[in-house]
Amino acid sequence: MPRPSMALVRRVRKWAPALGLGLGLSLGACDRAPPISPDRDEVLERMDDLLPRASSQGTSLPADREAILRELSPLTTEALAVVYAVEGPAGVVGSLEVLARPGGYRRENWTVQVPLGAEGTRQLMGSTIQTPDGVWIVGSAPTEFLPSPLGTLADAYLGLAEDERRLVVERLRARRELLDRGRAEDPSVPERILDVPCHVTRVATIELCLWEATGLPLRYDSGGLRLRAIRIDDQAGIGEQAFELPFTPPKDGVEGFDAVAALRRMAEGNVAEVAPYLHPGLRLPS
Repeated sequence: MPRPSMALVRRVRKWAPALGLGLGLSLGACDRAPPISPDRDEVLERMDDLLPRASSQGTSLPADREAILRELSPLTTEALAVVYAVEGPAGVVGSLEVLARPGGYRRENWTVQVPLGAEGTRQLMGSTIQTPDGVWIVGSAPTEFLPSPLGTLADAYLGLAEDERRLVVERLRARRELLDRGRAEDPSVPERILDVPCHVTRVATIELCLWEATGLPLRYDSGGLRLRAIRIDDQAGIGEQAFELPFTPPKDGVEGFDAVAALRRMAEGNVAEVAPYLHPGLRLPS
C-alpha cells in the first residue's frame, strides 16, 4: 500500500478530533457533550479518497457482540487506569481515577474537597459507569441511565450480511491505520506526560493534551478547571464488577439513531458519522 503524502497526513491531523478522537467532556456527568470538532461539516464528506482499503480477506471477522465491541472501541491494553490531580475554582482540589477496558467500558471515580471558609472543607465523592449500552451515575435511579450508540452499533453489525460486515471492519481497520501513520509522520514534537506522547488541541477556552489511542486527555484546562495525569497503569488490576450495573440496562438505543443505516454509510466511506461514538467521553463531576 502506498504511503500517504504529508498533505494527507496534515489533513488527518486536522480532522483527528472529528474522526472520533474528540473528547466528550461534561461538567454535568450525565449530559453527553458533543465531541470536539474543528469543522464537522468538512469531515462529513465521503472518505473514499482518504481511507486506504485495509483488506480483511483471509482474516476472521468479529462474530459475537464482545468481539465487534473490541473492534469498534479498542484500547492499548486489557486494563488501563489513569489517575489525575484535579484543581477547580475557589480552591477546589481533588483526584479523578479513570478505569477502562476495551469495548467501551469506563469508570470514573472522583473525590474533591470544597473549601467552606470558616466551616472548613466538604469532601464530595462519586462514580460514573460507562458501558457499551450507556452511562449511569452510581447511586442515581435506573431511570437516569443514559443510552449510548456503541452497543446499538454492535448489535446492528451482527444483523448485517457477511459482505457488509467485512466492509465495516475494513473501514474501521483502515481508519486506525491511517491515524497511526499520521501520528508517526507528524513532524511536530508531541508533548509527553508520564512519558506518554499526547497531541495538544485548543478549542475556544479549552486546551487539552489528548492521548489519542485511548481518547483520554493527559492534561486538560478550561474555565479554572485543571486536570493533569499523575499516574498511568497499563496493567491495572480491574475487577469485572467495576463496570457492572445493579440493573439490566434497556436496549432501546439512542432515540432517532439508525445504527444499521450508519454502519452502511460507514461501509460506503462515511466514517465521521460513527467515529465520535467509538471512545467513551470523559465524565466529570457536576
